[in-house]
Amino acid sequence: MESITSLPAAVQYFLEMLQQHPEWDMVVAEQAVAQGKRRRYPALTINHLVDPDDTFTPSGEMVLPEVRMSPGPESKLAYEIIGKLETIKMLNPVNRVFGMLIQGPGTFYPSFGIPLNPEAQNSPAFTRSMEIMLRDPVPDPVTSGLLPQIRDKIINLKAHLPVGEFKIAMRHIPGPFNMAHDMIGEEAMLAPIDAPEQFSRLMERITTFLIETRHVLHDWIGEDWLYGVDRVPTISECSVNLVSREFYEEHILPHDRRIVHAFGEARIHPCSGPHVFHATLENLPNVTYTEAGFIAKTAAGSISVDEALAAIGNKPITLHIGHEPPEGGEYECIRRDLDRYDEHPRLLFGYTGMHWRKKDRPLIRDLHQRLDAYWVEKFG
Repeated sequence: MESITSLPAAVQYFLEMLQQHPEWDMVVAEQAVAQGKRRRYPALTINHLVDPDDTFTPSGEMVLPEVRMSPGPESKLAYEIIGKLETIKMLNPVNRVFGMLIQGPGTFYPSFGIPLNPEAQNSPAFTRSMEIMLRDPVPDPVTSGLLPQIRDKIINLKAHLPVGEFKIAMRHIPGPFNMAHDMIGEEAMLAPIDAPEQFSRLMERITTFLIETRHVLHDWIGEDWLYGVDRVPTISECSVNLVSREFYEEHILPHDRRIVHAFGEARIHPCSGPHVFHATLENLPNVTYTEAGFIAKTAAGSISVDEALAAIGNKPITLHIGHEPPEGGEYECIRRDLDRYDEHPRLLFGYTGMHWRKKDRPLIRDLHQRLDAYWVEKFG
């Protein structure tokens, strides 16, 4: 296989792969789901657990071309584009979308004076007291923290990639309570009771920053490049699983509502919690996306797909099914979910086998092929 020696060559290779295999195009699937339209392919994702101690080297997998370019912005982008195709080694869909959380969920913490720890997956290096944080000036949504680097990335993408073939996304900006919890630690659980006025001020500050930053990112990205599905902000509610529904409705919900009112709609990441799923769905207007599925180890349990679909009813809401399929019953579990598509076209499917490791990749690919064939037989 020839090497990739230029950015145009990387773009051409990427686009040709998707032209030859439209079943791998996640953008097409997500757009159809958001519009409530039927889609041709399931866009099914099946993965094994990523374990740092799993040193097994898989063999017999599809080989992607090696990028051989001098270091620089174009070579970095070429590596990223070819890297997006790694998912097809597991027959999983490919996303033609570039995210703006350049350091993962922790991307915005440096704007509040908290550096990230690269040895802990770029989580905050330390927490600060709420009192000290409230003494700081309000972070600038244009120049603070990593935002200048994000702007540079957007400029680089728009300068080097063809318009229309790739998109830029703002998805999964963390929810205000996630940020408060990560930045002030367990004080976020106590302050609403012990210092409600100060806690409300902190949450207002975080929420204002998130709203203003999203407007800035929208302007930087521009209409031609913005990923359509991502026009709606995703509010990640992971830390809400650590508090009660009553706590959420009294101390967090007002700030989530500000975000929804600012953008008209919202996508929710309930992080499996049943009470989080119901509290957000019932209290936030215009929810367009949420998630459900069995997860074994959670702080507050996990909401079943049946319960989620019953709660959604006929509302035009995308449900992303995220299961940990049972060992030995993976095919039957996933097939049952695919069958739901007959009555619920607004479904996305994603599965991680916690019992699988790299050595199981051939088994997972075989499972994928069987399920893809089942979809074609039933819906194709």
